[in-house]
Amino acid sequence: MENSITILSNAGLGMAMFSLGLFMAMQPKLIPCGKRLAAYGMLIRFVAGPALMAMASAALGIRDTTLKVSIVQAALPQGIVPFVFAKEYDLHPEIMSTMVIFGMIVSLPIAMLYYTVLQ
Repeated sequence: MENSITILSNAGLGMAMFSLGLFMAMQPKLIPCGKRLAAYGMLIRFVAGPALMAMASAALGIRDTTLKVSIVQAALPQGIVPFVFAKEYDLHPEIMSTMVIFGMIVSLPIAMLYYTVLQ
């Protein structure tokens, strides 16, 4: 039973990634939602997200290593599943696809920066 679920989950992730790639390949521009909207999304994702996580963690009394881990995790890239839902329900899939692709590219240096600053 456990191996069957593992196989299905791995296949589902692969199909979601294929769907994202196919969607991006069919777009007429590299950034289909526009540069300004993509920049706003990146700013919110990588600056406001970790700041909000830091404030919420401080309000809950989370300190030390757990606080640092939560801030770094907030700077990690957008998952692929939100794109699948956006595509399925036709709720701005072009914005989500841009955030997933460019978020993965931008997230590594940003997460390393947060990790270095918080050490």
